[in-house]
Amino acid sequence: MPTWPQRAKYALVLATLLCLFLRDWKVFDACLVFALCLFYAVVIVFRLLSVVVAALRRPEVRVSAEEMAALRDDDLPVYTVLVPLYREPEVARKIVAAVARLDYPADRLDVKLLLEEDDEVTIARIREASLPSNFEIVIVPGGFPRTKPRACDHGLARARGEYLVIYDAEDNPEPDQLRKAVAAFRKIREAEATGPGARPWIARLLGRPRRTVCLQAKLNYFNARQNMLTKFFTLEYSVWFDLFLPGLHALGAPIPLGGTSNHFVTEALRQLGGWDPFNVTEDCDLGIRIARAGWRTQILDSTTWEEANSRLGNWIRQRSRWVKGYFQTHLVHTRYSWIVAFAMAVACLLAARADLTSAPGSSMLFFSLAILNAAWIVWIAASHWRRYQQRELLGFLSGKEAVSESGVRQPVRVEGSLSPWHRAAFLFTVGGFSLMLLLNPIYWIVLVLFLCRAQVAAVLPSFADRLRFGGESLRDLISGWRLLYTEVTDEKYYGRDMYNATWDLLSGQVSLAEYRDIIVAIDDWSLVSQIFFPMAIGLLFANFVFVLLGVVSCHRRKLWDLLPHALCMPAYWVLISIGAWKGFLQLLTDPFYWERTLHGLTPEDASTVLNAGGGGKSVAAGSGGGGAGGGGPQDGAPRAFGPPGG
Repeated sequence: MPTWPQRAKYALVLATLLCLFLRDWKVFDACLVFALCLFYAVVIVFRLLSVVVAALRRPEVRVSAEEMAALRDDDLPVYTVLVPLYREPEVARKIVAAVARLDYPADRLDVKLLLEEDDEVTIARIREASLPSNFEIVIVPGGFPRTKPRACDHGLARARGEYLVIYDAEDNPEPDQLRKAVAAFRKIREAEATGPGARPWIARLLGRPRRTVCLQAKLNYFNARQNMLTKFFTLEYSVWFDLFLPGLHALGAPIPLGGTSNHFVTEALRQLGGWDPFNVTEDCDLGIRIARAGWRTQILDSTTWEEANSRLGNWIRQRSRWVKGYFQTHLVHTRYSWIVAFAMAVACLLAARADLTSAPGSSMLFFSLAILNAAWIVWIAASHWRRYQQRELLGFLSGKEAVSESGVRQPVRVEGSLSPWHRAAFLFTVGGFSLMLLLNPIYWIVLVLFLCRAQVAAVLPSFADRLRFGGESLRDLISGWRLLYTEVTDEKYYGRDMYNATWDLLSGQVSLAEYRDIIVAIDDWSLVSQIFFPMAIGLLFANFVFVLLGVVSCHRRKLWDLLPHALCMPAYWVLISIGAWKGFLQLLTDPFYWERTLHGLTPEDASTVLNAGGGGKSVAAGSGGGGAGGGGPQDGAPRAFGPPGG
């Protein structure tokens, strides 16, 4: 739930925006949409930059055959495998076969099946299998919230391995993935110990990480060709895991983790406090917290094969949860951000200065709002410093250890701040992509209305002829709608539009008052067309760029038969935005609801399910874990949103 500082910030922002809108709605709309278009373009450029860097450098961590051969079984560490399950008897036994195929010594494998205590059907199905002795059934007690991260926190409390990985029940990782992860961690540790350090000010700017504590393996789908939806889904995953996340890796940006095949240093994961049980994309949140701690995530060149969601309703529910979780993560990690408050304060000061002589009352109102926004920034800075001092004192008095609400003793960690580069990358990757998904339908609707303006004008009812604007009827205005208008109501401003006026303002050639007069003189329909004109250009550019990325992903994975589907990806982006709006609205009404999706919908050969020998042990998780209920196989899948500019 929002904290009091967050609620105060939201209230101040809404009050400021409302006052600016009432002061002059035309200038307000022009500035707001111009800012959104600029942000939209920056997000697209950032994603394109990430993909280009990944395509040129191939930055994934690779382990050679010689390095693999050098690993001796008796030198391998204990590796914990967490498998959260909830009401999935149809896929529960698959993980036994998948783990049995892993090329890793059984006596050094610590497998924990995380099951809800009321999920009797799945528990019964698991116990029907003859589990190997290194499997442990962990019964998670009932509680709130019933989510995958809560179950994983219970598993983390009992983990014995030096390293830890999460797999979903239908996952099929490459057999040598654990060995690759061990070799990669050792190679990275050696490089970090001997590598040259950056100069201090560069380290602060770029957020040079001190240590790699997580490796994210790539994900893709084994049922890519089941139907049209799975083909599009596979192309999206291929872009996300083969191009975009490796690009973030190369740029040193925070990586939003996928919900499976995350390989952690267990001790570091415990220091971070595990997963947030209330975040429905706990993996994305954890990836950002790793960056805030000054640590790093890298991409491992190994693939885990999953089941793509093949039913539309199921897919929409899954996607809505992902987007809701991304918004949650953005709000959590920007709860004390001062940037918005600073922008509001500057806007209020500019408005107060412009109204100083013409409207003293308005000037005083905006000056007061500027003071309130500045006071919020000071309040947050003082509160942050006080919390820092208190945590340091608590850590000193308790021997760097404190008791969490769940009863697990965990190290106290003063939460760090993202560097300027990390903060910008986080904004473009998490909040920016999510916002673009909401804006896309608005852009598409405007574009369709423009293309079909003659047909829309023809079907308008008769009142459209009587409703007049500037001497023209509504029907005539719509039928004569052009892409770009440049009419003005004052001849002395002939040739002026929003773009050249804004440029003159930024370059200091006109004052703010003159800029306002120019904007007011622009005809209403001209202003509207100038606002949406860059949207149309950006939409066209984004479609071209992200269709091209789909084609590149086909080449990278050798998915030549999916090339025609890559050219039709804009249709898939419409579905993504539908799921995004559903998730956004659910964030306002039921933020912690884990919208579960069904799995095991792909036909398979029953012979792939192995019945390994041995006798797995079963224990009940007490109150020592951090949370409840396992998410399903895809419930923890990565949040690959697809293109923001669809």
